[in-house]
Amino acid sequence: MRRRTVVAAVPMAALLGGCTEILTQDRTTFEAERGVVTESARAETDYSEVDRSETRSEQDYDNVDRTVVVINKLTEYARSIDLPVLGGGRLGRFTVLATPEVTVVPGEPANPVVDMDNDELAKTVQDRYSGIENVRSVDEREADLLGATVTVGRYRADAETDGESTEVHLHIAQRESQRSGDDGTDVVVCVGINPADIDERDRIDRLLAGVRHPA
Repeated sequence: MRRRTVVAAVPMAALLGGCTEILTQDRTTFEAERGVVTESARAETDYSEVDRSETRSEQDYDNVDRTVVVINKLTEYARSIDLPVLGGGRLGRFTVLATPEVTVVPGEPANPVVDMDNDELAKTVQDRYSGIENVRSVDEREADLLGATVTVGRYRADAETDGESTEVHLHIAQRESQRSGDDGTDVVVCVGINPADIDERDRIDRLLAGVRHPA
């Protein structure tokens, strides 16, 4: 893996966990709605959309005789950055994850992301992604996300590849958002990552303000 891949690959799949809800049918599917960044916010920050994907997890629950399918939506953005050590490439990354909020019984959320704060999300990235180590908190700030003021956690981490290390910054923010057409709720988690040598906070905050869910 090249060094730029470390910056690009973190980290949304690492945050996704299984969910279930006690219903009467044999197979239940919970599907999030996609979150995106507006064209104007992308233009102001020089970020462009690079990928749209979804992750699907399936688990059988014998005690309720049902298969539960959870579908999460990810939209990824990047901008090109030239640095003397890392070289050029899409080293600035911003990902919008939408994952459905599901409960086993009323008042007991089963999706682990729902109950995680920013520090726990950052730790989950470290625990589940082998290219990131030594994640530590740097500071917090406020930004707009989906019409509300949220806390954005900034973290410094060591990213290692090919036996060499570099430092990156992670920016993590989250907010619940209603899906259209039903009473379901998604948790929208936004993660920015960039080389620690540059200050990407203003761009990340503009991207956060430009997030729309549902798209």
